[in-house]
Amino acid sequence: MTMFAEQVDGVIGVDTHRDTLTAAVVTPIGAVLAHADVTADARGYRELLEFTRRHVPGARCWALEGASSYGAGLAAFLDTEGERVVEVCRPKRPVQRGGRKTDSLDAVRAAREALASEQLIHPRRRGQLHLRR
Repeated sequence: MTMFAEQVDGVIGVDTHRDTLTAAVVTPIGAVLAHADVTADARGYRELLEFTRRHVPGARCWALEGASSYGAGLAAFLDTEGERVVEVCRPKRPVQRGGRKTDSLDAVRAAREALASEQLIHPRRRGQLHLRR
């Protein structure tokens, strides 16, 4: 079985929020190439895709936190652009002093989680239902 890291030239981890997206471009060995912050709207989606194409012109995959909530719009946009998208789970975090977290580190973690995963989760498309049998 081929490892996922051998199938891509880079993974784009995205920490999603209602108004913003923070992305990290990560190599197959986990090194961080670049970060970007964009608005969570059509303009931001296009900016993020162009940014990513400059850093990973070859085979790439997007690892989104919240692909069925705050990341749903980005996931749908990337799907129409023919991009490969997987969903990663948001980490369970203990409450930190001041309640702060780092979106850039969460984006890197999302990319590295996809690289290390044995079972990738493909987000459902808008309007697509998962039926229980």
